[in-house]
Amino acid sequence: MIRNILQLLFCVLPFALPLALYKCRRPFMATFYHAMTRSAKARKLYVQVLLILLLLFHYVYTVGHPGEFGVLPSTALCAVLSSFKRADRWLRALCDRSRAFGTLSLVALAIGFMPHLYMTAVTAAYLLLAALFYPSVRVMTECSDTSRIPDLRKHPGLLTERYHDHHHAKLPHDADSGNPDISAQ
Repeated sequence: MIRNILQLLFCVLPFALPLALYKCRRPFMATFYHAMTRSAKARKLYVQVLLILLLLFHYVYTVGHPGEFGVLPSTALCAVLSSFKRADRWLRALCDRSRAFGTLSLVALAIGFMPHLYMTAVTAAYLLLAALFYPSVRVMTECSDTSRIPDLRKHPGLLTERYHDHHHAKLPHDADSGNPDISAQ
């Protein structure tokens, strides 16, 4: 019974966390965003917690489904994520490239319905969840500017907006260069 509750909890977590915490302006999330942008150790801890959650889910799933061979591709993916440099590169690529994020989302959705690949779909969902809260290259460079640090500390909501603001997602009518002659036509 407890195993089924844990398995359900692990499956609901990738959907519930973004609903509750995405673009959240609470002080603890501002502290989290600040730590993730300023410290490589915080990002390494974040990746390690992700890996521990995935391995714990693997354990719960394999105890309930002995002999399931579909756990092998997901375990191989977890083994690849054990290297922080590689995991950092993957999460940053998912965060910065919306096409890669969308492609992995569609792949996770598709393989979730294939027999024996359920674990791989859940692992992909956790990767997407981790990439959702991972700092982009643009935010990292903005936060490394020492002149902006006091402003970001005074207004924690500003960091939250910057963290989730994707300039490449502007609408076509907002993408002009600001030239008044072009917008007048």
